[in-house]
Amino acid sequence: MIIGIVGLGTVGFGTLDILTKEKERLEKEIGEEVVVKYGCALENPGLPEGVIYTTDFHDVLDDESVDVVVELIGGLTFAKTIIMGAIEKGKHVVTANKALLAHDGQEIFTAAKEKGVNVFYEASVGGGIPVVVPAKESLIANNIKKIEGILNGTTNFILTLMETDNLDFKEALAIAQDLGFVEADASLDLDGFDAAHKIAILAMNAFHIFFDFDKIHTTGIRQVTKQDMDYAKKLGYRIKLIAQAEKLDNSIGIDVSPTLVPMSDIVGNVMQAYNVVEITSDYVENVLFYGKGAGRYVTASAVVSDIMKTHNKELWTHDYTYTDAITPIEDSRFYVRSSQPLDIDYEESYSMDDQYIYITTKQNLNALKLQLSGVKYTLLKVRDEK
Repeated sequence: MIIGIVGLGTVGFGTLDILTKEKERLEKEIGEEVVVKYGCALENPGLPEGVIYTTDFHDVLDDESVDVVVELIGGLTFAKTIIMGAIEKGKHVVTANKALLAHDGQEIFTAAKEKGVNVFYEASVGGGIPVVVPAKESLIANNIKKIEGILNGTTNFILTLMETDNLDFKEALAIAQDLGFVEADASLDLDGFDAAHKIAILAMNAFHIFFDFDKIHTTGIRQVTKQDMDYAKKLGYRIKLIAQAEKLDNSIGIDVSPTLVPMSDIVGNVMQAYNVVEITSDYVENVLFYGKGAGRYVTASAVVSDIMKTHNKELWTHDYTYTDAITPIEDSRFYVRSSQPLDIDYEESYSMDDQYIYITTKQNLNALKLQLSGVKYTLLKVRDEK
């Protein structure tokens, strides 16, 4: 197995380090030599002896001896050129590029099938948490009904700080930025797009569909206040950024939104920068995957696992159907806060600091908003008790 790694940043160098340190054991596992021939990046981070440094990814693509191209530069432009170029050359691809797969997965997987090569992407969802492969392979006997969880460690870290350190959003964000947790484009984390990319990939495999990523309704955490976190806590909930996808009557519901999660729930107790994915299906019922969602070696672990999977000759097919029937998940219980009492159906309520707080019965979001017309309010989803 001859490997070319394009992108030697945090995850790329971590991947190279694992492949170097674990070379003998990995070779024993798959029964063939594992050689990293190229390391491609704009700057040389100091490559191990025998690895060729280049700044031109064409050196990797044009070398007929290279079997696997590992794309770890991210983004939607050069990364796509590299991946499509590798596929055209008949090389397997390993990537952690969630945004690219969420936007252009259909084109990439169709091209890979035509060329008879694999595209593996475990590291694109949940960092080192093995969830893509188990959902696609280990749960094949099941019809997946719903996927939901915390898929962005940065926002979970910020929400944790707001609760445990009694900080407001801006204070918690500043700490997360100082620690390097926040993407250069902060909107990917804070506005929910990173989580949306990941739930798009999970939904694609769970429901065997391709769809337009822009149809996913996404709300981030910028408007979550310490005040609402405190009120929610009094009712036994924590606010988490929840991504979810589920089969509805005539569509697939997918959205990302701040949600009250019961503190008695496992998901409600996932703190700091950890991720959790819960898959609900017909035979095994509920399965949870939990762990660190980011980090050099955490994510590199998943990348190396995918590289080793290319040793198997079976193709990982994505013979999915395109659908336009992607809608928000609008039927839920809701948290509603207002400065005036409200005439709505609710399960529990209390008032404090001249604020009226309600947990509604399960109802339709649009119907509830219509009922609240003319009223100033804050509204968040509430996850059901498990």
